[in-house]
Amino acid sequence: DDMRSTQRAAVAITLLIAFSSLSPLGARAASPTNGRAHDRMTNDSLAHDRLVIDRLVFDTPLNRFRLERSRAKRTHRWLVTTTDGCSAPVVGSSGASFNFRLACERHDLAYANYTLLARVGASVEWTADLRARVDDQFQRDLQQLCTTRRHSQRLRCDAWAVVFFHAVRLAAGP
Repeated sequence: DDMRSTQRAAVAITLLIAFSSLSPLGARAASPTNGRAHDRMTNDSLAHDRLVIDRLVFDTPLNRFRLERSRAKRTHRWLVTTTDGCSAPVVGSSGASFNFRLACERHDLAYANYTLLARVGASVEWTADLRARVDDQFQRDLQQLCTTRRHSQRLRCDAWAVVFFHAVRLAAGP
């Protein structure tokens, strides 16, 4: 009965997330100032910017992400680091059995910066393939965060990870 109510809550949250956040954070977070700064940059510089984002999103261990993001921001002032954590209505970024804020921060950085580079004409296209790659990393991050939970919370955390991942796949675009 406890598992059934958890499943019902998961479905309800998925639907809430799907219908309340239909645009990616990147569309909201990147400011026009960042775009103007990129307009003045060369293609070589933009290609390097792509590598900075790739490294933060795909190569940096999750437990070092905040430190590396801070370092990157000091060197690359254009980097969009704003985040709303997990913009899941009602649930937010954490609950009794999970805390996904760190995974959501990395996911927000990816969406914001890849869409920014795509808008300014860098050699980045915000495609379904790139979005799927970013979302798959998000799923791995969620799962990794669940491995740190006590055994008694692990099953619920894993269930919430599935809900968050599928909500992102349903709700965010290109």
